Amino acid sequence: MSLKNVVKVMNFHALLRVDKSRRAAAKFGQMEQMVIDMLDQIMNNRNIALDMSVLRFPTDAPALHIYLGGDMGFCGNLNSLVKGRCQEYEKNGGSVERIIVGKKLKRYEDPSVILEMSREEYMEDHQAILDILAEGITEKRYSEIRLIYNHYRNASEIDFVDKAILPLPKGLIGDQAYLDDFVWEGDPQDMLRELMILYLTYELEIAGHVSAAAENLTRQNVTTDSLKRIDEREEDQ
Repeated sequence: MSLKNVVKVMNFHALLRVDKSRRAAAKFGQMEQMVIDMLDQIMNNRNIALDMSVLRFPTDAPALHIYLGGDMGFCGNLNSLVKGRCQEYEKNGGSVERIIVGKKLKRYEDPSVILEMSREEYMEDHQAILDILAEGITEKRYSEIRLIYNHYRNASEIDFVDKAILPLPKGLIGDQAYLDDFVWEGDPQDMLRELMILYLTYELEIAGHVSAAAENLTRQNVTTDSLKRIDEREEDQ
């Protein structure tokens, strides 16, 4: 197969994956907002004095950083941005546990890495990461959980994102008063804990899909440019 045909195949597959990842991210984004709204309603309830200890995490516990990269090249400097931020946190020191996704971010004999997988393995099954997040909430293992990845916004905009998803960011939950209140049976702490786990799950799902879309969009742009250059070279010849 000629080089031009190989690039054409890469370009076509990248285009298909962008659309698939974009639609999946939109689906999880809608569910994420529903969970945020539920947390908002509970934390602003006027009838029940709710102890928010479930939302407080030990400040002396290690942080958990989740880095989402890719397995293949032809995606510009996206992997370099994620890897560079990892190196910045290393220089700053502090107790950190890391989860690495993507062969391009591979770390060798790094004791801070508690889980490492390829992007392909992540897309097939990332239950192991979800289990770590659920345990982190239940056992209060971490002082902070961060997601570091490239976020697809639209066909012309990709942002590098480094955000804390635990503790809940300020401004995520509103402080407005509600006219209607409610009561419930059972332990509200358990309910809130499960909602927080859902929130973290959707944050990870969204980041996984939009970072895949960003990678494939960049790859599609790079291969499109490569095809133009190949055509120009053939025309010159």
